[in-house]
Amino acid sequence: MAIFGAGAVGQAFERQFRLLPFNVEHYDSREAMAQTGAVILPEDDMVEIAGCLEPDDFALIATPTHDLDYRLVRAVLQRSPMRYCGLMGSRKKRADFEVRLAADGLTGEQIGRLSCPVGIASLHSASPAVIAVAAAAEVLQVLEADAAAP
Repeated sequence: MAIFGAGAVGQAFERQFRLLPFNVEHYDSREAMAQTGAVILPEDDMVEIAGCLEPDDFALIATPTHDLDYRLVRAVLQRSPMRYCGLMGSRKKRADFEVRLAADGLTGEQIGRLSCPVGIASLHSASPAVIAVAAAAEVLQVLEADAAAP
């Protein structure tokens, strides 16, 4: 599980996924986030890492800027196939990203792999801990579906 962003939601993602059978890698570009334990890298390096994830990897994106979120999402979705790409955001953010991704040449299949808003739809809380639980539940659903596939 690669987590991009070490704000309150990113930290909740890390705590939640460390409880599950995942190897967690956590990244941020802000020096002020060094105390969270995230690896601090320039934004371009984070985007490079996102583009080098393996097909069986998972990614959660919750950075403080839409621009960095977009660059990370594009890099992850260009990997074919990517197991899971979750983005912290609204339905409007997703719609905006879909238009931009299509304009950048991504296919409908690639764009369709984006999970945004992240998490299971029946949980609506804005609490970072609840968002992390909802994301974990969604990822576990992906794992179960993969296990059930022939």
